[in-house]
Amino acid sequence: MTGFLIFIALPVSLIAASFFIKPLVQPEKRHGDPFGAGLAAGALFGSHGLTPDEQVIREETEPVRFNLDDVKERE
Repeated sequence: MTGFLIFIALPVSLIAASFFIKPLVQPEKRHGDPFGAGLAAGALFGSHGLTPDEQVIREETEPVRFNLDDVKERE
């Protein structure tokens, strides 16, 4: 009976209650930080005050090519 309460009834009731809990802080309307990593880093290390880029532009770099011809094979 105790196992049922701990492993089934409690998790189901907590999941059901989570749909009715209102967050204490409203989410920000900024784009570019989907997981809130910038907010967490700002809280730990201080914010720089800059807004994130609206659209990330990929840098044009060449792929790195390794020349492994001189490497000996294992015996």
